[in-house]
Amino acid sequence: MNSQSDMKISEQFLTTLGLAKRAGKLVIGWDRISEYKVDIRLIIVSCDASERTRKNAACKAECVLTDIDMTLLGSALGIKRAALVAVTDSGFADLLKRKLDNGKQ
Repeated sequence: MNSQSDMKISEQFLTTLGLAKRAGKLVIGWDRISEYKVDIRLIIVSCDASERTRKNAACKAECVLTDIDMTLLGSALGIKRAALVAVTDSGFADLLKRKLDNGKQ
């Protein structure tokens, strides 16, 4: 993330992700995602996730590749590292996609 604008968008994105976690609307990690039986609305993929992880996630639901690394993504969720985060709520999924789209403009 190069500019202050990118940093602000990332902070907003990560804050929203934290809210979704507290609301119980996230599934973290491929093992849990692959076993999840309810519809997944969106999978957020860290920039340093492996190619295999990316392919697995793409088979499960719509994926968004971010410029956020595993460590930063994990710290926003209160864990050490996270390569994949699935969003199970359509409202949070739409909000997170909008925040990412705003950061790319």
